[in-house]
Amino acid sequence: MQDSGTTPLQSPGFLGALTTVHFVIIALLAVLVIIGIGYGMKLARARRAATRELEDAGHLERTGDVPAADPDRPAETGEPVPVEPPASTLIEPVAPVVEEPAAPIVQEPIAIPVEPPVAAPEPARAPFVETAAPVVPAAPAGSDLTRLKGLGPKVAAMLVEQGVPDIATLARLQPGEADDVASRLGTFAPRMAKDRWVEQARYLAAGDIAGFEAVFGKL
Repeated sequence: MQDSGTTPLQSPGFLGALTTVHFVIIALLAVLVIIGIGYGMKLARARRAATRELEDAGHLERTGDVPAADPDRPAETGEPVPVEPPASTLIEPVAPVVEEPAAPIVQEPIAIPVEPPVAAPEPARAPFVETAAPVVPAAPAGSDLTRLKGLGPKVAAMLVEQGVPDIATLARLQPGEADDVASRLGTFAPRMAKDRWVEQARYLAAGDIAGFEAVFGKL
């Protein structure tokens, strides 16, 4: 069997099929171009129709140049219709009238005598009186009341005046007697019950320092 010397790609059948494919592609491209041209003409026609509708309705005015001929509009016979110039060219500008301002009336200043201000008299100063600091009575010597928590020298002196000179006497007070003494301490009256002075005094009078510190803290 002899070789004809041609490859499958060079066979007549293959070349014919390839040529047919080329023609089909070219035909498709031509159809697409024709469709695009027709669609563009349709859009231009619709745009011109919309413009005419706006002009007829008075929503759109042509100014300046003469409108171009519409290929879709049928030709009109007769003499050409003159185109009026834009309204802006028919109005002549009017120069504004400027009134000259009236000359201001200048009045000469009038000198007004100014009296010097009268100095107000200085208020009389009160004489300086040196006041002595209030004397806080101190607890009498030998009183041990200041050992109690919250009881200072001033309150200790007030307790001495009420007949409570020391811790032992304070420890022997009954509840009614303690209330009577507290009522005569003025602003310090609530401190007797709040700081529990009678209870503190009983611990110290009995010599129970450990019990005192366990309840009221270190002396």
